Amino acid sequence: MFRATAPVRPPAPAGADGPSGPATATAVLPRLVRAGVHTPPGPGAPYEPEGAREDFYRELGALYGAAFDRGQFADSGRRTSVELAYGALDALGPLTAEECPEVVVVAYAAPDFDHSELVASCVKRRLPGEPLSFALSDQGVLAPFSALRVAVEYARRCGWSRLLLLVVDQGTQPFPLPATGQAAVHGDTAVALLIHWDGGDAAPAGMAQGRPEPALFADWDGSAALVAGSGLSEGGAELPAHDGPLIRVAAGRPATGGWAALLAAADRDRPVVVADYDRERDFLAYCTLDTGELGVR
Repeated sequence: MFRATAPVRPPAPAGADGPSGPATATAVLPRLVRAGVHTPPGPGAPYEPEGAREDFYRELGALYGAAFDRGQFADSGRRTSVELAYGALDALGPLTAEECPEVVVVAYAAPDFDHSELVASCVKRRLPGEPLSFALSDQGVLAPFSALRVAVEYARRCGWSRLLLLVVDQGTQPFPLPATGQAAVHGDTAVALLIHWDGGDAAPAGMAQGRPEPALFADWDGSAALVAGSGLSEGGAELPAHDGPLIRVAAGRPATGGWAALLAAADRDRPVVVADYDRERDFLAYCTLDTGELGVR
């Protein structure tokens, strides 16, 4: 067993120095320095029948009243989340020990069909150093936003500066999936975002999550470029006015859609806001990133 809880540091006295220099009340934007997207073409590996695994899925589904759909499972693309995550890391490019993230958070909306591998553990083996690696789920389409907030909190509390956000959409499932709507997964994609945190223990700027009420947008940047996730494409929540470029994300990749579109929105002259709305939970999240130094490989 291991503990992944961030150490709780007591507040520093006024005027005291933090791990990155003098304490400051100025909020800081996370800085996106490298990104990679992996969307493999064509079908994945063919299905190899295995009685023990099929029995496992039948027993697992019975607990929740979900029938194991063997036909769907056999006909799916059959790419594991680990395979997709490795592809995103390859697209990110090689990392030296000095560039390697100190914390890696994996986020997904749909679970992996292969429970014999843990994405965070496998990714850790591919990276130099010994980064803290774990996954965050059960947050629906807002899982990546929660994962980024968690990664920044680790950086603030531990004095770290290099974070990796890894987001995966994997469409092979042994149980019936939504064919339409916000939760539908229509392909396999993984996105890797290498982020630098330069703020020490300062608060992150432009980041919030909650009910879509006016107070939620207190830190909204109306001049930034905006990537609006699929949950915002059909109404249900209203964003504040903005005068920057806008990219709207189509449904089909609930976790990765907005974060893949972020690469196209990267701007050297203005920050980028990624936002999405979970219609089922009535929760909206947004985050603002400095993309001025982004290098896409």
